[in-house]
Amino acid sequence: MKKIPTLACLCSLALLAACHRAPAQKSVDELDKELTSANTSDPAVKGALEDQIMVDPQLAAKANAHSIRPPDEPFSAPLPPAERQTLKDGKVQTLGQQAQTGLTDARAGCNFAVTYSALWASKLPADVAIYPKGHVSEAAGSDTPTCHLRVVSYTSDAPVAAVADYYMTHGREAGYAPHQSGGTIRGTRAADGAMIVITVESSGSGGSQIDLVTNAGK
Repeated sequence: MKKIPTLACLCSLALLAACHRAPAQKSVDELDKELTSANTSDPAVKGALEDQIMVDPQLAAKANAHSIRPPDEPFSAPLPPAERQTLKDGKVQTLGQQAQTGLTDARAGCNFAVTYSALWASKLPADVAIYPKGHVSEAAGSDTPTCHLRVVSYTSDAPVAAVADYYMTHGREAGYAPHQSGGTIRGTRAADGAMIVITVESSGSGGSQIDLVTNAGK
C-alpha cells in the first residue's frame, strides 16, 4: 500500500478546517455603522425614520382609560345668588316667597329668609323624596327649632300623572292625608304638624316640572 506524502496530508486538513470555520463576528459599532449607512442611502427608509410619528386623537383618548387625567378646562360652576327668582303663577317669586305662599298655616313657624344650596335637596324627608331620576334645578332651606324648611325645584322625564300619583301614594303612607287640587298636592300630618305642598306641572316635552315644599326636612 502506497503512503500519502505527509506534506500533502497536512495541506488537505488545513483546507478542510478552513471550510468549517465560522466567519469572524463583527463588533456592535461596526454593525450599527453599516445599518446607519444603509438607511441613510435609502430615501424611503430615511424619510420614514426622520418623519414625525402620526397619532390618531380618537385612539389616543381611549388609551389608559382608567388613568387620572387633568380636565380639558378648569372646573367652574355658577354660585347661586342669595335670592334666586322664579316665575310662579305669573309673578316673580323667590323660593322663600314660594314656600311662604304654600305654607300658609300659622303652625309652620318657619324662617322664609332661605339660603340657596343643592345640599338642601339631600335633606328632604324620606317620605317626600325627589321622584326617581329627577334633576334638581335649585334648592333652598332654613332651620328653626320648630321648622326645617326645604324648598326644591326639579324636573323629571316622567309624565305629570305618574309624579302626582307617586306623591299621593307616599303622602298617604307617611300620614299626611294628602289631597290634590289641579296640579297641587297638599297634606298635613296631625301627629307632628308636618306639611307638604307639591306642585306638578307639565314641562312641555312630556316630562314634569316639580316644586316641593316641606317644613319637616332632615
